[in-house]
Amino acid sequence: MSDLSALEFEGGVDAVGGLALASGPSGFVLGRDQHNALATLRLFRPRPTRVLLIDQGWLERILLMRAMAVGARVVMHTADEQAWNGFGPALTGRPDRFRVVPPVHPVEAPAAADQPTLFVAERHLLDLPALGPWQTQLTVAAWFGDYLAQPLAQADMVILRRLPARQVAAARTLMRLDGWRAEALQETPIDGLALCEASTWRYLRVVSTGVEQEIFGPPR
Repeated sequence: MSDLSALEFEGGVDAVGGLALASGPSGFVLGRDQHNALATLRLFRPRPTRVLLIDQGWLERILLMRAMAVGARVVMHTADEQAWNGFGPALTGRPDRFRVVPPVHPVEAPAAADQPTLFVAERHLLDLPALGPWQTQLTVAAWFGDYLAQPLAQADMVILRRLPARQVAAARTLMRLDGWRAEALQETPIDGLALCEASTWRYLRVVSTGVEQEIFGPPR
């Protein structure tokens, strides 16, 4: 499938429940680190959490699927509602786990440790000052630039894929990267990512399941 926006989600009602990489309500296995050890992404916490993801769509969908696998509700704020039609019901068999709304449309979604909430701001900036415990805002941007200064400053975690030279230059300025880290972002493998949290960097290779590969295709 060459166009992620045209995906037909045919994972079946057991796709999420059978996901082998789920680890618990606060997070899930994402891949392997530099030492080939399993690496977990702790996406949900007992405090409001903000995450910035630079991605063209493939990793975004992997994260959403795995978030639902650990019991999360997802509220997708997007101007492209058509691209997400059927995503939640096809993966969960339920209509109440994935909701699509226009950008900046206010939504109340209670959260708890066993059912956290993920608010996604896709391709636009969104500020949710009333985030509560076990609620996470995921801002997804297709490219890195100066316009991300505010969500970058607010982020508890930043997830980066491979960046071209011009975007690396912006990241080097905004994130105060040294030469080695800037070079690493340009050389990140297609299935790799760099994760920065509290000034600590991790470099991972995403491990995708057979179900994910069938639905979303190979890393891109």
